[in-house]
Amino acid sequence: MGPGKRARMEFKDFPLKEAIKEALARRGITAPTPIQAAALPLALEGKDLIGQARTGTGKTLAFALPIAQALEPSPVRGRKPRALILTPTRELALQVAGEVGAVAPHLKVVAVYGGTGYGKQKEELARGADVVVATPGRALDYLRQGVLDLSEVKIAVLDEADEMLSMGFEEEVEAILSATPAERQTLLFSATLPSWARRLAERYMKAPVVINVVREEGVTYQEEAILAPSDRLALLSDLLYVKAPKRGIVFTRTKAETEEVATGLIRLGHPARAIHGDLSQTDRERVMRAFREGEVRILVATDVAARGLDIPEVDLVVHYRLPDKAETYQHRSGRTGRAGRGGEVVILYSPREKRELSELERAVGRTFKRVNPPTPEEVLEAKWHHLLARLARVPERDFKPYLDFAGRLFAEGRVEVVAALMALLLGGAPKEKSLLTGEEGWLTFKATGPRLTLPRLVALLKEKGLEVGKIAQGEEGFYVDLRPQDLPRLAEVQGVKLERAKRVEALPEAAPSRRRARV
Repeated sequence: MGPGKRARMEFKDFPLKEAIKEALARRGITAPTPIQAAALPLALEGKDLIGQARTGTGKTLAFALPIAQALEPSPVRGRKPRALILTPTRELALQVAGEVGAVAPHLKVVAVYGGTGYGKQKEELARGADVVVATPGRALDYLRQGVLDLSEVKIAVLDEADEMLSMGFEEEVEAILSATPAERQTLLFSATLPSWARRLAERYMKAPVVINVVREEGVTYQEEAILAPSDRLALLSDLLYVKAPKRGIVFTRTKAETEEVATGLIRLGHPARAIHGDLSQTDRERVMRAFREGEVRILVATDVAARGLDIPEVDLVVHYRLPDKAETYQHRSGRTGRAGRGGEVVILYSPREKRELSELERAVGRTFKRVNPPTPEEVLEAKWHHLLARLARVPERDFKPYLDFAGRLFAEGRVEVVAALMALLLGGAPKEKSLLTGEEGWLTFKATGPRLTLPRLVALLKEKGLEVGKIAQGEEGFYVDLRPQDLPRLAEVQGVKLERAKRVEALPEAAPSRRRARV
């Protein structure tokens, strides 16, 4: 069945109970996504399947609807679960439990996960459950304690299997599946299909049908790579001002770095918050609520903390550090460009990571567009528009007492006072930076001249004792980084015309390193 045909299908065309169709209609859900359209016919027939689809493409309904269709309500107290759904994180467990409950109100759904006490969850399981949504660690705890009995499971679901692998849950997942009946139906969903998932399928699934809609979906986001200066935080701040995302996520490697980056962004004027594994569930929910409501626009997160979070309409993902695996990159980047919407992905990498960046491109099968850091002029313009937007939200009752003062300033033509006020609000004058690398303490010049070659340019500059930074070849001449303190001596350089560059049409990777430039 081609993707075009799937797009025309509606849920009324599937053999679902009327109550399920009505539940979907009440939520305004009429047509399936590609993964739902491909998976539902097979899952409703009771077949085992492996579904590959990006995060946020509707995988949950692809297994929630077959469960809702297959299981009838039961009044038996203390009944054993007939469906088990394993998820990598507590956030995803809660999200999935809510989704299943919404389409199957006739079933008792219980979510069990770590990071909270055992008492309430044990009580719920003791009263009986039709569907258990669990994280592997907590599920195995209850299994070993005799609290969770999986002997009557008819449907087992592994949601985001590759994430469970990356979090080290292989043994737990296999132990849990071994405790379920061999004749059960098994559904496995994953954005990627690592070797562990394939081994799992061979051992615990019966002739699974593989569905891959990742290729059909394609990539709906732009991918850019920027050679980062030593001060990544300053570059990140500039990017956020220029790109001005409605919602953005910055991925870091460590918990400490999330706090460091979020605190730095707040100091630089961005509404940002950190989210990581050390936050309590209450704090995590508070941060996520602020993010969804727009009070917080930038979420700084570790991979583990972001897994399973229900994050809507993210239009920018920034990899603050180069991801170490293609799977990590795809999961992070899959937070944007969902449901046909566009998005942007930016990767910051160091000069030493060029080879790793190329390896990542080969692994994902795409080439990232190399771009230069935003220019100071672009950042200043973006900050100006950002300030105008903030000022537009100031209530009249707050600015009305100052109208007379403002009128005096304009009547007297005191433009410099307004400029000084803007400097206070926007953080002073922009720092001088290289347009090639974003490093502070360098100015970028365009160098042109007859028969000008790279060795000749370097020789002419060194002849006058100038310190030479990065050099890149443009369509006409070269771009070269020089020190601001050397400006008075530029006129002494013969045989080359040096003009201050406002923007560059070249990338620093076309240039020798500073060390080579000084040879």
